Amino acid sequence: MYPEKRKHAFKVFSQDIKADSIDKLNLMYGREQYLVKWAVETIEKRYVNPAAKTMDYVVLDDEEATVDVIIESAETFSMFSEKRVIWVRNFRPLSSDSARGYARDDIDRLTSYLENSNDGAVLIFSGEEVKAKSPVTAALKKYGRVYDFDALDRADLMSFAAKRFRKAKVDITNSAMKALVEATGYYNRDSDYRLYNFENDIEKIISHSDGIRVTEDDIERCVSGDADTFVFDMLDGISSGQKDRAFSVMHNILGNGGDAFPVIGAVVSQFELMLSVKQLRENGMNQGEITKKLGASEYRIKKLMPYANRYSADKLKQILSSAYETDRNIKTGLLDQKLALEMFIAGI
Repeated sequence: MYPEKRKHAFKVFSQDIKADSIDKLNLMYGREQYLVKWAVETIEKRYVNPAAKTMDYVVLDDEEATVDVIIESAETFSMFSEKRVIWVRNFRPLSSDSARGYARDDIDRLTSYLENSNDGAVLIFSGEEVKAKSPVTAALKKYGRVYDFDALDRADLMSFAAKRFRKAKVDITNSAMKALVEATGYYNRDSDYRLYNFENDIEKIISHSDGIRVTEDDIERCVSGDADTFVFDMLDGISSGQKDRAFSVMHNILGNGGDAFPVIGAVVSQFELMLSVKQLRENGMNQGEITKKLGASEYRIKKLMPYANRYSADKLKQILSSAYETDRNIKTGLLDQKLALEMFIAGI
């Protein structure tokens, strides 16, 4: 028999809130801080009287979250809400044995309090990453409930998107939905694309659509950020002898107060991937094999393939070398970022 698949934390939490079985002590962490925020706000709405929100819902960050303030906030009883809710956000001692600004005696006092915290309060600690052996993390796991809000699986990610398209009364086909997930790179290795990005891209797609149905063209135009758009426009322009298209996009990005670093970073990333695609292609691999080998999205590989076919491996190495030099010239201040990018484009 296959082991049973672990239920995602957001489903476990949904069951707990529905059953009114939220613990008085909670640790919420993981890649998807969007879901952490959603869970905390759901608890707040469930237990805090809206008229008393300023008194009975407390959010503590950084220097505010001293041990004295945490304990005092948790021990203060609510007079108007069913329970008082305290969210200790991005709490540093969760990820370290000796976090700056927290003496060992204070941490010992906090872990001792967590063993018998106030029943009239819901105390929530959160952070993107936690260290399992840190005293605070260990105490929260021992005395409270833990929710690890990791990446959503494909079915849940599509459900997340479908719910928002339905709310906007815009249709999306299954093929377009799959293209959307692939275009985001959500499942790429080391991807920093999160649900916050996904929700923002969905809103852009809805705005770009005709208000009736989302097309793959809407997805292609809206999901790639300005930096990626610049790279593909640059490649299109160079391939067709129209470098002015790339210059135009670059001027729009930098002219609106944009930063050159994401742009040159996207250039380097795309050309590094293109070179790998070119080399694997020359070794006889097909698109599916290349996608699996590189761990990149099928959408991204598919889009890069035509460009990889137009350049030799030596030419791609030359372009990459120029991109690295452009990056150095900008970072060291040797060249103005606009001038450096203009020279890079002109030199291809």
